[in-house]
Amino acid sequence: MRKKYRDLKRKGNVVVFPTTISRLLTEGMTLLKQERYEEARDGLYQVLTYEPEHPAALGAYSYCLYELGDYEEALEVCRELLNVGPIHYLETMELYISILMQVREFEEAESVIEALIEENVLPAERLEQFHLLRDLNERIASKSIEKIDADQFSTEKFLKLKPYEQERKVMELPHSSFKALTAKMIALVEHPDIDYLTKTYILFILHQEKIHAKANIHKYHWNQEFSIANLPDPKNSPRVRGIKEIFAEQLVKDPTRLQMVNELFERHVYLFYPFLMDDYDEKEVAEAYLSYLEGLFTGQGNLTGAEDLHQLIVQAEMWFEMRNE
Repeated sequence: MRKKYRDLKRKGNVVVFPTTISRLLTEGMTLLKQERYEEARDGLYQVLTYEPEHPAALGAYSYCLYELGDYEEALEVCRELLNVGPIHYLETMELYISILMQVREFEEAESVIEALIEENVLPAERLEQFHLLRDLNERIASKSIEKIDADQFSTEKFLKLKPYEQERKVMELPHSSFKALTAKMIALVEHPDIDYLTKTYILFILHQEKIHAKANIHKYHWNQEFSIANLPDPKNSPRVRGIKEIFAEQLVKDPTRLQMVNELFERHVYLFYPFLMDDYDEKEVAEAYLSYLEGLFTGQGNLTGAEDLHQLIVQAEMWFEMRNE
C-alpha cells in the first residue's frame, strides 16, 4: 500500500546531501510537467521523507494528489503547506479552494474566497478569476442541496431510524443545506423522541450557520424555548469552566481521576445541551460528579449532594449504555 503523507517521519540524525534532495525534487517536478502524476507523487514523497516541510515539494505533491483524485489527502497536505508558508501563495489558495469544493466543504471555500477578495490581496488580473471561482462554488453548493431528499428528514420517517442512524444521517448533510432544511431541523429538535445527541448536533450546526429561528427543546426534565442565535457555547461557557475548575481544585493530586471526571462531565454536557444544568449551582454539580466518580471506585452508594442530580447522572450513563447496544 502506498504510504500517506501523514506517515512521514523525520530521518533523525541521518545526513542527507543537499544535492540528493535537489535531484529528487527536480525529477519530481519534471514528471509533474509531463503529467505523469503517479510517478511524480512517489518521487516528491521521497523529498518529503527528508524534508517534511519543504514548500515546493508540498505544493507539487498536493497538486499530484488533486490530479489523481485523492482529495482528502490533498487537502491535508495543502493545509500543511499553508501552515509552512507556500512559495506561490495565490496558486496555492486556488488549489486549496478547488480541493475544498471537491470534498464538498463549500462553506469553507466561500469563506476563503471572500477573505481573499475583501483583503484586497488579489491583483487585478486575478480578481475576476476568483469571482468566477466563487460563482462556481455557489452553483455546485446549490446543486448539492437540490439533490437532497428533504422528505427523509420528516419527523415521521426520522423516528423510524435507530438513534445512531439519526445522528449519522444528519452528520452526512453538508452544512450549507441546513438553511434550506431549517423548518425540518427545527421540527426534529423540538420532538421529544428524537435522539438527544442528534438534537445537539443539529443545534450546533444551526447556530454555526447563523440561522435565525426559535426552538422549544425538551431533554430529561428540562423544557425551554431557545433562540438559535443565542445558544450557549459549552466550550467557552463560564459555568462549564467554573465546574471544571472545582474538579481541578479537588483532584489536584489525582490527574487520572481528574481526567475521568472531566470526560464524564463533558459527555453529559454534550448530551444535555443546550441545557447546562442551570437549575443547580456550580458547587452542587461538581460535588455530584465527584461523588459519583468516588462511588465507581469504592463501590459504595453513599452519595453526597442533590439526590435528583445523582439520578440524572445515572440516567445519562444508562442512556449511553442503551444507545451503544
